[in-house]
Amino acid sequence: MNQLSSPSTQLAASSMKGRKVLVPASVWQGFTILELLVATTVLLVVMVILLQLTGGLGQVWKSGSGKISAYQNARSAFATLNRTLAQATLNTYSDYVNSSGAPRTTNNAATFSPDKFMRASELHFLAGPTDQLLPGASAAKNPGDAIFFQAPLGDTDANSLAPLSRAMNSTAFFIQYGAPDSDILPNWLKPTSSDVKRFRLMQVVVPTESLQIYNSTADATYDLNWLSAFKTPRSSAQPTVRVLAEDIPLLIFRLRLSPQDEKTSASSLGAVYSDATRGSVLSPKYHYDSRAWEPSYPNGQRVLAGAGGAARASLMRNQVPPIADVVMISVDRRSLSRFDQASDNPPTQLQVPAGLFTDSAKLDADLTAYGKQLSDAGILYRVFRTSVEIQGAKWSNN
Repeated sequence: MNQLSSPSTQLAASSMKGRKVLVPASVWQGFTILELLVATTVLLVVMVILLQLTGGLGQVWKSGSGKISAYQNARSAFATLNRTLAQATLNTYSDYVNSSGAPRTTNNAATFSPDKFMRASELHFLAGPTDQLLPGASAAKNPGDAIFFQAPLGDTDANSLAPLSRAMNSTAFFIQYGAPDSDILPNWLKPTSSDVKRFRLMQVVVPTESLQIYNSTADATYDLNWLSAFKTPRSSAQPTVRVLAEDIPLLIFRLRLSPQDEKTSASSLGAVYSDATRGSVLSPKYHYDSRAWEPSYPNGQRVLAGAGGAARASLMRNQVPPIADVVMISVDRRSLSRFDQASDNPPTQLQVPAGLFTDSAKLDADLTAYGKQLSDAGILYRVFRTSVEIQGAKWSNN
């Protein structure tokens, strides 16, 4: 029996006699339940941490990608605006005027007596607060400034005019709040359009064959009837509007002279040139009007308001400003999701307070104040700013 006993029996017997022996690996029993529970718990904790890290990185990536995409659209729109503005022109020439500075018109042709040459143009360059210039606009839904001018854009709906790549167009840039205009969407997109209201940077281009500017400038009688092509709300008879970018709550144009020309012109315009007034001598209230010299221009309004108004109107006479400071603010759409975007009025957190952007000398301070308002509301934003040299400007301080 002893010779036939198994090794395990012999080892067990040896251990019973108090001697230390090695137990073969074949008799190991593995991990205990407690050890398995501990290992599983540790593994789960590691997996949870990894999932949280991965999810966080995914949110950061998604948010970053959305911001980059949104700001890329804004950057592209800003470049389009600046490129178009640089082409603004008045096609200025010299023509006779009488002793009072009025040109020959159909009304005074019989009595007109030429006295001297002055700058002349049938075109019009106009900029200022949108709610004061754009027909149908309001300060809440059309914040900031609008600009209206002519440029050789070659935009036409007539096939016969298509080869004229430098044909003249009237164009405008401004901000409008509201739902997407279904009239400007392709048919396949209309069923998918939402009713979410946003601030949008708009460009309107009047086709060459539909120009109305000459109807308003044929005589030296001031009117803004040609702006009816840009009025809001729009009708089907108006030129098609182009939405350049969305979530743009502010657009500012400050038309100015070079620092040397500002120093030269400051005293005649009733201004004192200094670091505090730099950039604001020509358009202290953000208004610029190349036809403010006309006798029927509203007295005491816009360009003529304040000291040096008459001199300012004379200096602007049929001249394109040499430099335009352009400021645009773009906001992150994700940070607007908690605000009411179905109301007819924009969220108060996005509205520009009444006291801001009324004095062009305070542009930087007003931008800081408006940026703080957005930040306090948890709205992420980016400021786009540049100075555009208008190529068609042949400025003269005379």
